[in-house]
Amino acid sequence: MAKIFITSYLAGTQQKLLEFMSKTDNVQDQILFITTAANVESYTKYMADGIKMLQNLGYKLDFLDIAAENELTCYQKIEAAKIICVAGGNTFYLLQAIKQKNLLTLLRHKILKDCLYIGESAGGIILSKNIRYCEAMDDKSLAPDLEDDASLNVIDFFPLPHYIEKPFIEPVKEIFEVYKCQINLVPIDNKQVITILNDDIKIY
Repeated sequence: MAKIFITSYLAGTQQKLLEFMSKTDNVQDQILFITTAANVESYTKYMADGIKMLQNLGYKLDFLDIAAENELTCYQKIEAAKIICVAGGNTFYLLQAIKQKNLLTLLRHKILKDCLYIGESAGGIILSKNIRYCEAMDDKSLAPDLEDDASLNVIDFFPLPHYIEKPFIEPVKEIFEVYKCQINLVPIDNKQVITILNDDIKIY
């Protein structure tokens, strides 16, 4: 069953990740680390911080850029993974790359049935049914070939990362005001996480 860890800033939630990992039956030390969402970001220190943190914890990272690799390589790496970590960045660009390589169904199956999933910011948002709600925070024009905003549909709520955190204060306020009565938004700041272990959902 699902084992999901959603964070706004991976490096800032190390202790909570350790606690979460201790509650799973995970014995793997290899993580498939998907960097794609950061491709179109000018600031990527958050990803470097997350990579360093995971490596300091003893994990071996196999990096995958879905946009750069061919479809077969992406499929094989995701199919074989026992732990998948998707770094933050532009959610629309990330979803576009996933759809272009026909990975949506495979990823959904892996997350629901077969692997432990860590989603940072965009990596958490794509778990939702639809990512349209994050447009005030992410530039949709960076994904010109994305035909629709339907996403993985793994969770029945909509994570809102970086809640009242610089430099996203105004965008997240706008998203919250526009969508708070339309969808089940779950805001988290950079120190909070959402964890799902089987059917047990916690926000702390």
